[in-house]
Amino acid sequence: MLRFDAVIGDFPVLLLGVPLTLGLTLVAFAVGTVAALPIAIVRIAKLPGISQTALAWIEFFRTTPPLVHIVWAYYALPVIADIKLDAFTVVAGALACSTSAQMAEIFRGGILAVPRGQWDASQVIGLTPWQRLWWIVLPQTLRLILAPACNTLVSLLKQSSLAAVIAMPEIMNRGWILASETFRPIEVLTFVALIYFVLTWPLVLLAAALERQSSLAFRTD
Repeated sequence: MLRFDAVIGDFPVLLLGVPLTLGLTLVAFAVGTVAALPIAIVRIAKLPGISQTALAWIEFFRTTPPLVHIVWAYYALPVIADIKLDAFTVVAGALACSTSAQMAEIFRGGILAVPRGQWDASQVIGLTPWQRLWWIVLPQTLRLILAPACNTLVSLLKQSSLAAVIAMPEIMNRGWILASETFRPIEVLTFVALIYFVLTWPLVLLAAALERQSSLAFRTD
């Protein structure tokens, strides 16, 4: 029989992991997004050697699980290269690498979606390629990618639970510990799921609203 009343008093313990979960998510998203833009630009530019490297980065981190990156960086790096990183750096870095690959493709799609006439018109008025990109293309790209970027943030927030495997005291790790102490895993994990739902649902609604707004603006244009 489920006994939520037996663990409801420990609910604040789970909430103590929320700041760390949000911190991991925001740092990984910020670093990954900043890294993604030059990766996307390099890939579009099709520079010999560099573009292939960017593509390899994207494909590797899009096709391998962040859990592997976290475990490898935390446990293998100290043995192989004598590099010891703290848990936050490992998780944030691994998630940032994964995010950079996802966001690079989102940026690339957004840049390529800008009508070619916008590029040509800016060239006619004498703008340099970087000026065209910065002043003409990127503002339109940002409008187009807001919804998929928000969806990426939702996925990243859920992936932050992977930090539990190296004992970072975020929401999931606190849930595991509490479940082992109370012998009520179903009840505890239900509360964990509820917390993630409360954190992600506003972002899901925001992504849907941005997608509708983007679609309307695109049809209007």
